[in-house]
Amino acid sequence: MQIDVPQDHPLRGMAPIRLPVWWGWRGPVGRTCDDPAHSGRCVVLRIEKKFSRLERWLARWLRAPKEVLRPLDDMNSLVWELCDGQHGFQSIVEAMDATFHEEAAPVVERVTLAIDMFQSLGLLLVRQVGAPVVWTTDPGVVPEGQNLPPRHPDLDLAHSGQG
Repeated sequence: MQIDVPQDHPLRGMAPIRLPVWWGWRGPVGRTCDDPAHSGRCVVLRIEKKFSRLERWLARWLRAPKEVLRPLDDMNSLVWELCDGQHGFQSIVEAMDATFHEEAAPVVERVTLAIDMFQSLGLLLVRQVGAPVVWTTDPGVVPEGQNLPPRHPDLDLAHSGQG
């Protein structure tokens, strides 16, 4: 079903794209849209913590984790997976509506808020549709300059000893 994105909407004609961040999946497949980029599983973001010198010393002393695991719900997972630079805002809105129907209403506002949240966390850029992507947006890739240990993108496999 065609969803009407207002002409003056700031994301109309734009394509959100994930910045380099490690991400993977957890849990079973839930509802999916027809787009092969959407797995139907919940996404987990793995973000390296940045410590000051004192914080680093305290973290070592307290044996604090060096990363944050940020699990996403099923709707934000759909938005995340489709933010690959190949899907425009309109197609993400339509996929969200086709997958979650009334639960996602008002769908344009919900997708806008999700994209704004990812942007405010420094995890996403918004560019013109068709702009080239010069970094990888694939799951399970440790971004350049980060010191996260490698991990299988399927966190269920990683915890079962298979990954």
